[in-house]
Amino acid sequence: MWAIKSKTKTRILSLTLLSLFLIGILSTSIVASTTYQLTLTKGTDDFVVELYNDAEWKNTVDSSLTPSDWFEGEANVTNAKSKVTLLGWVPAPWETWDVFTLIFMREIFNSTDYGTLLTRMNLNGYNETDINANYTTNYNFWLGLRSLWNYTSTEYEEDPSGTDRILILPDPLKYKVMLDDYSTLAEDLNGKGFINSTGLIFPNVSADEFLWKLIFSGFATAGPHGTYLESLVSELGCENTTVSGSTLIIERYGITNYTVEISYGEKGTMSSFTVKDISDEIIYKITSSNSEWLFYLLLITISAVSVALVVFAVVKGRKRKR
Repeated sequence: MWAIKSKTKTRILSLTLLSLFLIGILSTSIVASTTYQLTLTKGTDDFVVELYNDAEWKNTVDSSLTPSDWFEGEANVTNAKSKVTLLGWVPAPWETWDVFTLIFMREIFNSTDYGTLLTRMNLNGYNETDINANYTTNYNFWLGLRSLWNYTSTEYEEDPSGTDRILILPDPLKYKVMLDDYSTLAEDLNGKGFINSTGLIFPNVSADEFLWKLIFSGFATAGPHGTYLESLVSELGCENTTVSGSTLIIERYGITNYTVEISYGEKGTMSSFTVKDISDEIIYKITSSNSEWLFYLLLITISAVSVALVVFAVVKGRKRKR
């Protein structure tokens, strides 16, 4: 009987060790992989403003701005909530014209100035056909569509506030090509009389500024997310942005220096947004239900249980031998 029980325990121990080995292999493969995969899943994510310190925000970030200038609705109210429902996604083959107008110009200029510049460009040999002929890079995005309910301190409206997009570029290295092409084209256009006569100018955009604009224009990541972010920040040559795990840490300056930490969950979309003052105190924080801590909590729990089983089997086996 003891021999049978001993064999059973040996099998359990072997299976447990195999499980731990597989978990280790899985974790290593996630980190080491350089092939980026789409990790979006349909569903609704809820967001909540966990904290907003108005006084510290005005002394740190900008006295004339609030979080509502970054996020729609009552994002400047503690406990205000928002939600987004991912409806689906499709491959989206963009060219330089799409990137230049929809990512850069849309984020830089208001709708009136945007229309004025497009009209002048179209009339003077800088239309879609001409630009794509001179800048030939193709960008094969994954384009997602979401219904969005703006931040509110009351109940949600039945219908969404609108829709927004998610943009995921399978190759993060191409973001550097985007920025370089924008810089070259902007310099060219700024030297033209038909642009100068509008009183408008295409500004210089640094790598850190470009990444900041991306974040508020639908940026999401492919998996493995930490590796993706590291490749993006490294290739762009960001000076004030670092990566820790699946979190972007961005050093910014307003009234004083402050830090913005943006984490991306298992779906590749934002899971938390935190602003810290110069003393590393949190003055603003948004969290969502798609936080990646659930994945890691499950992994840690499985590992802990497996280790406990191994210890229990070894200890009990030694007692029986005595």
